[in-house]
Amino acid sequence: MGNDGAADRPPRYHRLDKQHVTALFSGGGDADSVAQLLTVERSWRMLQLRALLDIVRPGNDIRPLPSVETAWKLLIEAERRDPPEVADLLLHPQVGVWAGYVLRRLRGTAHSPVPLWVDLGYLHTLAAAAALRTGIDFRITVPVRDGFTVLPTLGAARVPGTGQWGHTEVHGAGGSGVVDTPGGEVLVGGDGWQALPGVRVEADGQTLAIHLECLDPYRNLRTPTPPRLLNGSELRHWRELLSQAWRLLVETSPLLAAPMAQGLFSLVPQPPAERFRTMSASAGDAFGSMIMSEPQDAIELAVTMVHEFQHIKLGALLHLAPLHTGEPAQKLYAPWRNDPRPLGGLLQGVYAFAGITEFWRTFRERASDSIGALAHFEFARWRQQVRATLGVLAELPQLTAVGEDLVQGLIATADRWQSESVPARPLAAADAAVTDHRARWRLHHLRQSADVVAALATSWAAGADRPEPAGPPPMVTADPSARGLDARAVLTLWRLTDAAGFEQLRRDPSAIGVHVTGAIAADLAYVAGELDQARQGYLAELTTDPSSPSAWAGLGLVLTAGGPGRAADALRQRPELVRAVHRAVRRSTGEIGNPVQLAEWIGPG
Repeated sequence: MGNDGAADRPPRYHRLDKQHVTALFSGGGDADSVAQLLTVERSWRMLQLRALLDIVRPGNDIRPLPSVETAWKLLIEAERRDPPEVADLLLHPQVGVWAGYVLRRLRGTAHSPVPLWVDLGYLHTLAAAAALRTGIDFRITVPVRDGFTVLPTLGAARVPGTGQWGHTEVHGAGGSGVVDTPGGEVLVGGDGWQALPGVRVEADGQTLAIHLECLDPYRNLRTPTPPRLLNGSELRHWRELLSQAWRLLVETSPLLAAPMAQGLFSLVPQPPAERFRTMSASAGDAFGSMIMSEPQDAIELAVTMVHEFQHIKLGALLHLAPLHTGEPAQKLYAPWRNDPRPLGGLLQGVYAFAGITEFWRTFRERASDSIGALAHFEFARWRQQVRATLGVLAELPQLTAVGEDLVQGLIATADRWQSESVPARPLAAADAAVTDHRARWRLHHLRQSADVVAALATSWAAGADRPEPAGPPPMVTADPSARGLDARAVLTLWRLTDAAGFEQLRRDPSAIGVHVTGAIAADLAYVAGELDQARQGYLAELTTDPSSPSAWAGLGLVLTAGGPGRAADALRQRPELVRAVHRAVRRSTGEIGNPVQLAEWIGPG
């Protein structure tokens, strides 16, 4: 990190070995692939720090802290003492999140009421952590934020009486350090010190060793967050789940587990989310870290780990080369989201779900009974959605050559999945889930031309034959109220894995939306296979809420289950048009009309 003439030398460029590029582009990659990505991340982290130092010019006043140069010199001294130790510290995922965030603040693209010195002062805590880890003598003033001074990778000391932010001193020698507090000195690692909890579990020679990051202010990817200490039961629960999930991954999906052992460093625990809808996130600046709500069980945790590590790998690849230039004219359909997505987001999503599909493919070979049915359903659902999405991506001119290679590599993987057999019942349920999500998405986000709708409404009201008016295709108009588009798929997961819990939901259908966002009472009948009851429920829902996306798509599912027909095809292929014409007829005539008859009249496109 020091000035040794490196600035006068031409830059070196990272290159991945061909076999690792091929593996990563197919959705895979082994521990050696991740090791190469880590070298990229080290350089990326150094570029972030260099950019920060270039913006914060010498002499910038960040009182009450010492200058940025003072912290930088301490960091350089530590690196000279033990380069691998400091390199490991700088790869701490939250260092990348901090660097990205503070650069955005310095460039004016992120704003905060917190004084800038508090954010810049993370460099001082980083320098203090480096000094402690390398055993040099030091003394430095560091920020206190939300009542804590956090030393990255080491832990935190509570420093009361400073308000939302303040400052204190950290000093040490020979690897031992203390934090000054109003109540006296707190020994790092001693009484009063909040150590960063960790998990270490070994299975069949593969070791997962990660931190449960609950202290660092930059752990939540977007904006700084106060520490949230885990109590004893929470910590035990996370450790137990991680141990079970890691053993499951190594046993059933060793090719997915091996790279995680190399490149997963921290997990940021969050409170539980809705069942079967785990909240998780990662970011390109935070290689090796994933945020995750507390999962229901080890299987859910394992799937989410695979999901986020796919994002982590692709984020590192994006530090080497862009996958696209520009955006399509309209945002795109993502089968795993409620909202329309930009091209970059869709690429990230399809890469993540390629990993998820591969997990379910291998896991189902070891699973039986209800868990086996779950695995077959999920494999069949996601292999279809991933392949369809890749087909759309392959046609987009905005992809770079690297992006095209990535998409073609994933297509080769997805094509191999298509010939694998799936039992009839989970396969039929998966097909319905695919149809359902697409129909609900269209109902929320596609808007048909007013002229086309008016021509059809006029012909219907006049009892005429259906015309096929010429007009533009539907336009994507994002509906911010879209929620729970996968509600019936979630209820299917309940039925497959928890029959008693599903029956409990059925006892109070009026409250189903409380337990499964986006679900309505008729969905319980549909998922239970009671199609006549479901049909009546969806028609009743349309009587009270004629615009209900859930009821229109649900009606299409019921009609499809009864056999092929024009009405079923219309509600699968262009439900937004059927609903728009229904609305126009209702407004012009004052009559609700028969949705099924209208859908049959409109028919498929």
